[in-house]
Amino acid sequence: MSKSTIHQTSIEFDPRIIYEALGSKIIESDSIAIAEQIKNARDAGAEDICIDFSNIDNDIVVISDKGNGMTIDEIKENWFFVASSKKQNSYDQLGGKGIGRFSLFRLANIIEIETINNGNKYNFEIKKQELMLKSSLSEVNMKIFESATTESNGTKIKLSDLNKINLMEIEKELQNLSYPFNQSSFHIEYPNSFIMTKYEKPNSTIKDAPFYAEIEFSGNTITAYTFKCNYKGASLYENIDKSKVQKMISDTLPIDIGKTKVYIYNFYFDPTHSNVTKKTENYIKNNFLAAYQGISVYRNNYKIYGHGEEDWLKLAEKRLKRSSDNIDNKLTFGYIILDPINSLGLEEKTNREGFLRNDYSLYFRKTINAIVTQFGQDRKKSISLIKKYNAENESLGPVKGAAGTETINVTPVAGNTGTKTDNVTPTGGNNGIETINVSPINGSEGFETVDVSPAAGGAETIDATSVVSGAKSIDVTPVVSGAETEPEKSMPIKYKFNKKIGSFDQELLNNIKSDKVRDLMNEILTIDTKMYPLATSYLMRSLVEVSMNEYVRVHFKKINKDFKDYFVDENNNIKKRYMNKKTGEYTYSEITIKRKIGDFKRFLSSTTSYDLRSLNHLDDLADFIDDINLTMHWIDKKVSTNDLQTHWSNSKFFFAFLCSNI
Repeated sequence: MSKSTIHQTSIEFDPRIIYEALGSKIIESDSIAIAEQIKNARDAGAEDICIDFSNIDNDIVVISDKGNGMTIDEIKENWFFVASSKKQNSYDQLGGKGIGRFSLFRLANIIEIETINNGNKYNFEIKKQELMLKSSLSEVNMKIFESATTESNGTKIKLSDLNKINLMEIEKELQNLSYPFNQSSFHIEYPNSFIMTKYEKPNSTIKDAPFYAEIEFSGNTITAYTFKCNYKGASLYENIDKSKVQKMISDTLPIDIGKTKVYIYNFYFDPTHSNVTKKTENYIKNNFLAAYQGISVYRNNYKIYGHGEEDWLKLAEKRLKRSSDNIDNKLTFGYIILDPINSLGLEEKTNREGFLRNDYSLYFRKTINAIVTQFGQDRKKSISLIKKYNAENESLGPVKGAAGTETINVTPVAGNTGTKTDNVTPTGGNNGIETINVSPINGSEGFETVDVSPAAGGAETIDATSVVSGAKSIDVTPVVSGAETEPEKSMPIKYKFNKKIGSFDQELLNNIKSDKVRDLMNEILTIDTKMYPLATSYLMRSLVEVSMNEYVRVHFKKINKDFKDYFVDENNNIKKRYMNKKTGEYTYSEITIKRKIGDFKRFLSSTTSYDLRSLNHLDDLADFIDDINLTMHWIDKKVSTNDLQTHWSNSKFFFAFLCSNI
């Protein structure tokens, strides 16, 4: 038997793997390359990250942060260790593949690094041209220069010998890299030659989306499902039945990726039934949905899936098959929040454009598809109700055989003042005036409904006075040339208007301990908002400020950490305390109502279980209060009754929270 020979070798790689396989050819988007650097900086503890394109015309881009920087060991063992496992399976790390830094070769051919850690500065660079000259990675030797410094910790990446960089794509794609309702931890500086698009944030836009859903699931169990349709200030439909979604995923594997939350907003721009103007529609499409469309997936407050316009749920395909049952990806803004610890089975692809195919991703996709399917069905029901709502509330249109003018005069007495007049111009035949005079007596309040079905034949005047449990309803059906109109053929049109701002829990109202807040609450609930919208707006402003101040006074010792620098002075006034850095002395100033509302929103988001949509209404309330402040200086300023009632309805939870705790 011949003696065998053993040969030994090592695995070698062509240097091209660095700048091609792990760089320009694996990452297909400039925005993803930038996103990788932002996530790496966040993993290094950076709060202030800057991506500076301002000098791009001079072939330079700088990415800097004020994180911890790197030690010499971290540079050797992490930066130059390809696909380091340090971040893998670490739930609080945004990176995980250990190769994100090489995606910079998509943007540039020369990468220079300067990093500072506790008085030590390290500089090194990596050039594509030098890598190309080597036949093996083992031939590549990197020089790291060390020097002492007094500069603050942080890392600066300078890119030069740039490739073509798509700034428009980067601007749009990075709009929602951070969790949509958080303040971004990074900022981007663009060159003066670049014309930026003013993209709106979700807070200012989602109020125009009539369809909204909030869903939660854990394992293969749907723990909560809520769908709402709010159209022109009216709540038309709500579904909290989770059983249908549960049935759709009943045969899935019992896989647990932790508690997952899903939020979906869908816009509706039907030419006949849209709740916004054409101008607003175009603005939402171009300045919000262009950047925020689709349903994105977030973990640790950063987007990990759902990049750009890619329709990963294939919503467009489904809509082509059954348009009325499915939502349009381009008209949808949604986000999914993953459990940072238990969802690690959903592993991102190396190119960051999806999840690896496994049992976790199959379960996840099926569950989200079931949720979207149910959302589409609830949306379909809501649209039918929107059309019905518009049909019932549209102005009186022409009626065959009638002509002239019909006037409805509503003149309340004994505490209810004001006149409501609707002018209607029917067609043909009725050459007189049909007048309905309605005079309610003391106690008639709330909704007043007048149903009018005009027809042809002379002039008719009817005086009616009635009270039915605080609501008044008058049906008037004129005749045609002496013949009675058949009831089944008459189509009464309802006029609805609410004179009050809204309702409030009576038991809670009775138990308000603050006399000042209770008096304001009673006054705003009883004032005729329709007749006195401006006075109502001032009452709302006062109620908001006084109730917030009372809450702070009562709970100051418990909440002073959450309301940083708040101060209750000797006169029980709430002020903001500032320290003069030069003198060390404190100064005190008043706090705007808008600032207080913002501080309360942050406080409630961290200490209560209010849903995000409710809390976001506080931003609208803050803007509305600011708008009210203008009325004090702007003589022609008007306040909409509908706006007052909408803000009251949306903010009632906030008033309930304050009043139940003061």
